Amino acid sequence: MNLTGQRSGGYQSLAGKDSEIEELLETVIATQPSHASSSSSDAAVLPTTVQRKNLNAYYSDSEDYYEDDNSSTYSDHDEKHYARDSEAVFQEPPKLTRGNRACLAFLGLLLVIWVGVAVVLGIARLNRLVHMPMEDMRPFFEVDDMFNTSFSPKYDFLAWMPIGADGVYSRIDSNGDIVLTNVDGSEPKVFLPGANVTDANNEQIDFFAFRVSPDEKFVLLSTQARKQWRHSFNATYLIYDMSSYKVRPLLEHADEPLVEHVAWSPVGHTLAYVQNNNLYVYEDLTTRHQVTFDGAPGIFNGLTDWVYEEEVYTSTNALWWSPDGTALAFLRFDETEVPEFHFPIFMNNQKQAPAYPRDIMMKYPKAGYPNPIVSLHIHRLKAGAGAGAADAVPVVAPTAANPLKAVDLSYTFAATNMIIAEVKWATVDSSALLVKVQNRVQNHEKVVLVDPAQYKGKVIREWDAGKEDGGWIDMQQSYYYIAPSKFVPEGGYLDIGNNAGYNHLALYTPVDNPQPKWLTNGEWEVSEISAVDEKLGKVYFISAEKSSMERHLYSATLDTAERRPMTSLTEPGYYSASFSTGAGYYLLSYRGPEVPWQKVKKVGDEKFNMDLETNSQLEAAMKEKQLPTRRWGTVDLGGERECNYMEFLPPGFNPAEKHPVLFQVYGGPGSQLVDAQFQLGFSAVMSAAEKLRYVVVVVDGRGTGYKGRKFRIPVVNQLGKLETEDQILAGKHWSTLPYVDHKRLAIWGWSYGGFMATKVTEADAGVFSAAMAVAPVTDFRFYDAVYTERYMNLPSLNAAGYEATAVTNMTGFENLDYFLVHGTGDDNVHVQNTYSLIDRLTVAGNHRYKLHVFTDSDHSIRAHNANHEIYWRLSEFLYESIGGYVEELHHH
Repeated sequence: MNLTGQRSGGYQSLAGKDSEIEELLETVIATQPSHASSSSSDAAVLPTTVQRKNLNAYYSDSEDYYEDDNSSTYSDHDEKHYARDSEAVFQEPPKLTRGNRACLAFLGLLLVIWVGVAVVLGIARLNRLVHMPMEDMRPFFEVDDMFNTSFSPKYDFLAWMPIGADGVYSRIDSNGDIVLTNVDGSEPKVFLPGANVTDANNEQIDFFAFRVSPDEKFVLLSTQARKQWRHSFNATYLIYDMSSYKVRPLLEHADEPLVEHVAWSPVGHTLAYVQNNNLYVYEDLTTRHQVTFDGAPGIFNGLTDWVYEEEVYTSTNALWWSPDGTALAFLRFDETEVPEFHFPIFMNNQKQAPAYPRDIMMKYPKAGYPNPIVSLHIHRLKAGAGAGAADAVPVVAPTAANPLKAVDLSYTFAATNMIIAEVKWATVDSSALLVKVQNRVQNHEKVVLVDPAQYKGKVIREWDAGKEDGGWIDMQQSYYYIAPSKFVPEGGYLDIGNNAGYNHLALYTPVDNPQPKWLTNGEWEVSEISAVDEKLGKVYFISAEKSSMERHLYSATLDTAERRPMTSLTEPGYYSASFSTGAGYYLLSYRGPEVPWQKVKKVGDEKFNMDLETNSQLEAAMKEKQLPTRRWGTVDLGGERECNYMEFLPPGFNPAEKHPVLFQVYGGPGSQLVDAQFQLGFSAVMSAAEKLRYVVVVVDGRGTGYKGRKFRIPVVNQLGKLETEDQILAGKHWSTLPYVDHKRLAIWGWSYGGFMATKVTEADAGVFSAAMAVAPVTDFRFYDAVYTERYMNLPSLNAAGYEATAVTNMTGFENLDYFLVHGTGDDNVHVQNTYSLIDRLTVAGNHRYKLHVFTDSDHSIRAHNANHEIYWRLSEFLYESIGGYVEELHHH
């Protein structure tokens, strides 16, 4: 049954009323107060909902009642008999006895009482009709609305420019011009006219990104991107000369392999780029130097391989210029021993599928199998790059016969047991390099200070979390070098580290000091460093100090650690910030819970306020729809831990009525779903759609982030156990609430959330009636080594843990409706996970599950209209399995 109308058309809708239940935080969406009633011809009457009567129908019903009553006694004979009796009455008035008078008096009294009651009831009914709220005829928020950009908040991105005064940013306008704007309100200026960027036929070339050289003499233009994995792509690059107004390609020949990564030196106009997995330096845009010569399908120089791109750097970049532009540090990845994984692409972006699918081969290290061997290299471009002994070390140009040697890190971990998690220059020149090295399972970390001229280093601090508390070390890149100043006389660097079980801001001064100066502390966590103003001696950062569900911007002084909020703490808020190159201005983005907005602010000047985005279109669109409300809080699970939760309450929510409930879960280590960000997606649809109107519940159980290590690390070596227990406990708690239909609880999730929904199904706790899993891991022996071993250790050292984590018991799948969805082109969570589970279900003879695969879709499931289709199918499955607010259906 089509629960949301035509998939490409409009929908019929009902009205709604705000919840009367106490709200723990301000609601994210304002709705109109009204009671719900059914206007759809195929919808059943909503149970226990106040219905507005049609007055004409009411009186017609009354007339029909009296007509039916009279018709049972009247006839032509009766009318004649009545006439004769009436005539006799007038002829001779009857004589009343004492008994007759008593009876008449009693009947009169009954009549008076009846009339009085009727009057009272009539007045009461009229009063209810007069005060009944008008029916809200606005349509509900449905599946198609998710894909209407009017309902998506817009966020502008300011590309802050190191040109002229602080506060200049750039953008590409509709004409293809690069325009520079100053936040001081001065007239915007065209920096590069798009009409100047033309090909040999004098046709204007569209470009999607640009980067200006530090000396402002050249602009690097990016065009014709070709996607690889989640973050990686290759592209065609052009160089625009600001003096001659001419455009030329970065590469010398049109048939050369495309460039995979490119970066300007911090000074002048020298480029480093990666082509065909080899690193090149284009010095002053006049002379090309090949730095590496061994680039190959399994050898990457200056560019991350798949697993480092996905799990370590969340980027393709693996090269770092020194601040003075005289040296270049980069990583080399050797995937020779990493096993290959193959999967087919069936349609190959064609309407008619080719006879033979295209085979994709990727090097993918699964748990327990070889990781890429990573090594650190430094290419010195000029003599004197460094201090002291480095001045005497000559610069030797690498060749194929004499390649760059690797920096010696053998004293940290063996090559097969090493992850280089972060690289950062710790100097104003090129004399010192910080390198964060971790063991393979990421519970032991060593920070190395490298002398680039000598290709050697020393461990300056380390943390063995495995011995300290048994947990892992979070993967993050948060080093920030601080030059010597009156605030930090010896210089140093900032990092986010473990302070009594919480992530906090640390200053290490001087650079080789192993002991931190903590700038923040307490039972809350810092999430990121936004900027540093060394002239003012301040660091700006985002933290969850007010609430683990919120994010606010703060400043802290580097010398005294004085901390101040820069966003209002009186109302719930989730903020991010982007600072100008001089840190004098910042783009403040309010991301919820109300309609998001963006303003440009000036440090130290509260009066300065430039609206950049108000999302007025979104606000207007929301007024045209009936939307759910949200509330947040904590719930005690197991009598020993407080877990954050969030509820979406449907329009017209009445706590005295029973609602079906959908749990959304992710639950991966360090993750967070319950927060104050604006949301108007699938959860809103499930809560507001006309025939669904679920209460949607999200609970962040053990293992999730921003509540400290004691809350996160208990899941180590046993993924899926404690998280499943918490979701089941949450389901049991909600099933006892008066507004919940305890027979109709469902749970769903994507990726790790799909794993969780599947583990809940396997647990067979009798709490949920349906489960939906999208692209789930079903056995972590199939997932990548860097992520999996961080939380599960090596399979050889935790065989029982891996076996327990895998979904192997099919009994629970007999007792609820299970929907499994996957994309066949998923390079992240391979469809192998789904096929393995299907085989187990087949062997067990289970017939109750449903399966849908999306051809060629990757982990995001977007290929060939799949992203729209998947949400329609998820909502349809739930309606067919456990029904909605309007009616309960179950086909089993």
